[in-house]
Amino acid sequence: MSIDADMPFVKVGPVEELAAVRYKKLKLMARHVAVFPDGDGGFFATEISCKHQNWDLTTGEFRGDEVTCPRHHWRYNIRTGECLNHDSAPLRRHAVKIEDGIVYISLMPVDTDHGMSGD
Repeated sequence: MSIDADMPFVKVGPVEELAAVRYKKLKLMARHVAVFPDGDGGFFATEISCKHQNWDLTTGEFRGDEVTCPRHHWRYNIRTGECLNHDSAPLRRHAVKIEDGIVYISLMPVDTDHGMSGD
């Protein structure tokens, strides 16, 4: 994915700190988003509110890249945003970039393919 130079990004934190946790939650433009290590030294960012009733997906059960909403059991691939068991819009994704050891994510969601990590 190419990142638009004019796209606004916000600082999330140091690579070392984020690489050591399952995810880091933050709120952007009144939306709940989480940044996840991708296992290859990069990161990806996805909104984390279930499309059904906006429940916080980080309170659900994770199995690899799959998370199940504890409220009504909607399942999502947290990396791609795809809803796995309902005909639902996907979770929105945010672009990620790494500069000088700091992780940044795009302020607004982006339409992209699945390669969203940058360095």
